Amino acid sequence: MRSVALLASLLGAQAQQVDWVQTVRHDDGTVKLLEPMPPLTMQPLSKVKRALVIDRQTKFQEIVGFGGAFTEASALNWKRLSAEDQAEVIRLYFASPEEGGHGYTLGRVPINSCDFSPASYTFDDVKDDMELEHFDTTVQHDVTSGMIPMIQAAQDAITKRGAKLTLFASPWTMPAWMKEPVDGKQSLTASASPNGLMPSMMRPWAKYFSKFISAYRAHGIDMWGVTVQNEPEAAVGWEACLWTPEYQAQFVKDHLGPVLQEEQPGVKIIGFDHNKDHVHVWAKGLYADPEAKKWFAGIGIHWYGGLNVHNLNATHNLAPDKFILGTEACNCGGVVLRTPDSAAWWSRAESLALDILEDLRFWAVGWTDWNLVLSTAGGPNHLQNLCDANIIVDPKETRGLGKLIMQASYYYMGHFSRFIPAGSRRVALKNTVEIKEDQVSADDVKNGQALLFSACDVSEIQSWTLDDTHSLIMRGTDEAEGSDGFQHGGECVDIDSASMTKIQVWACAHSVNQQWSVKTVPGGHQVINTPSGKCLTAVPTSGLSVGLDAGVTVTAAQLKPCAEDGDKTQTFALANYDQGGFPDNFHVRLPGEELCLQPQIQRLPHFDAVAFEQPSGKISLVAMNMGEKPISFSIVDAESSTGVRDVTLAPHAIHSYTWMPTAAAAAETAATVNAPTDSMLPAAAPQPRGSFRAVAWCSVTAAAAAVVVALYVKQRRAAQGHEQGSFEPATDSSYVEFQEVDDHEVGVHGTKM
Repeated sequence: MRSVALLASLLGAQAQQVDWVQTVRHDDGTVKLLEPMPPLTMQPLSKVKRALVIDRQTKFQEIVGFGGAFTEASALNWKRLSAEDQAEVIRLYFASPEEGGHGYTLGRVPINSCDFSPASYTFDDVKDDMELEHFDTTVQHDVTSGMIPMIQAAQDAITKRGAKLTLFASPWTMPAWMKEPVDGKQSLTASASPNGLMPSMMRPWAKYFSKFISAYRAHGIDMWGVTVQNEPEAAVGWEACLWTPEYQAQFVKDHLGPVLQEEQPGVKIIGFDHNKDHVHVWAKGLYADPEAKKWFAGIGIHWYGGLNVHNLNATHNLAPDKFILGTEACNCGGVVLRTPDSAAWWSRAESLALDILEDLRFWAVGWTDWNLVLSTAGGPNHLQNLCDANIIVDPKETRGLGKLIMQASYYYMGHFSRFIPAGSRRVALKNTVEIKEDQVSADDVKNGQALLFSACDVSEIQSWTLDDTHSLIMRGTDEAEGSDGFQHGGECVDIDSASMTKIQVWACAHSVNQQWSVKTVPGGHQVINTPSGKCLTAVPTSGLSVGLDAGVTVTAAQLKPCAEDGDKTQTFALANYDQGGFPDNFHVRLPGEELCLQPQIQRLPHFDAVAFEQPSGKISLVAMNMGEKPISFSIVDAESSTGVRDVTLAPHAIHSYTWMPTAAAAAETAATVNAPTDSMLPAAAPQPRGSFRAVAWCSVTAAAAAVVVALYVKQRRAAQGHEQGSFEPATDSSYVEFQEVDDHEVGVHGTKM
């Protein structure tokens, strides 16, 4: 039987070549972008430390696809290109990976205008047209702008490779005449609160959805689904309409659901379509009424409020039969090109990729980028809410980077869309690569970071000193090598000269913008900028004020006129109850809310991974490292007890690994010929001695090989007395034990996924 075991091991090793692709930024600024690397080979493993362990028998959500939004801004930029470059954009996104494309199959299109339109528009501006008799059934605006031609070109490219475009539509606003007045005026860009749609207009608005779907179908474009409202919690200057979860559920139950069922059968209804910080609250509201819940196919999410994976997990557990779909994400403001700041260029890509990875780990069935293409300025956008895109177009090559500029985010996106096609299923993955995530510290404090009030904790970025020069200094930043204040006296509280209201941190210079004093008032203290006489103020406002998305609400630190007797937004406790107190070591604490002054710094994991089984049976594993040090780990297939030992993931890198599992490879071979061709043998696989190799490949048919492998694995497990998927037990608890693989639990590092 030992010879059978050896034969099985050899066959397994031969069948399991691991292909992998790398994108990485090196310290010297050089990069590798979706670069194929020399293949690896699966080998029998007994026990390993620091591993990514795949359990292919435990499967979770099925992927709908990856893609981007066909906004008017994207279409107008696409139209600016030559026919050849237009075709290249379509190829880069929608062609198959074999043809050098991303394999996109998912798309989003606005219903009416959005902020990424040069001007506001709808398809029926005739007031009180309850029957929508004046609705433009040709949707000519979307034809003229290039939106429909661009979608048609993408659809053709997808269809040619045997796939299908999965397109969903989202409204930012209904026609103004359907909305509640704001200050006596109905407007596309303003919304009454808490709900912007008039109750009497629910049925006409539902019918409007249906007419839009029919109008696009007349151009050969089918809708897979609709979201009820883009960002129903935000009204920040561009097209918007506010909703409560209960009001949206009522609209869907009584109007949108029945109308689409009758007139557009099969079109899916997606609720929420906003940030993950509130997704669970919204899911509970939308699904509270069973009669409303039945109409929703799932929930749409945006990335702007942070990862919030616990909310995704809770949302899934609330309604496991409803999907979660990533419907929008992008970096703002403006465009960051590779030159002059390659680190910032790369960082934007890493942030998006981490969001994709964590969304997928926590139940998302797909992920939709925002604008497919934008100008070098990040528009057009009629509110100047300029943002980045995976591809930037520069027809006149004003930046010297070509007519089509692929951002780092384009290549990061390809690590998911190229290797996790529609129909893939997430499989269980245990991550025992325990990477210590350092708490955010003085090393992370950089010039220009906006100050805000966040939940008080023990981190040093909330500890301050008021020195003899009246500078308010963050403790530790003079000694922290990673900080811009290193050996410059540290980072000081500073007034942004451009706005004169934003308060930030900047390397200490003892300038007038950095001079502060403290005044005792009832209930605490005011912190006063001495030259201006104005006060540090806690202001609930849009995330734009601190570099986040407009749809996020934060408590920003701003400079405002001081209230004479104090005001609760200007009254602070200056203490550090564990470390002494004012003036040497204190927090600036907002009493009653337990919020403390600190810079806006994201807390993100440095390393994570996710695994999928493709429709073909191949396994895809995507792993990324956002940290500053290389990470070594083994890749392990729990079912076959094989893997690749000591893989290294460089700093600021992402890898995609793919392989055909042993049993699937053997079954696939059995359907063809007895003897394998050279193309079936991995070039990097170690070769056995000649005579035995001949026996292995010539005397055993491929079908018999599959049986041998199965018998070998079964006998090996029986001899060890383990359950399916386990390894030889290890005395060191840090070794992998496969029976603990559990993808239902929330975790990021060294925990069950």
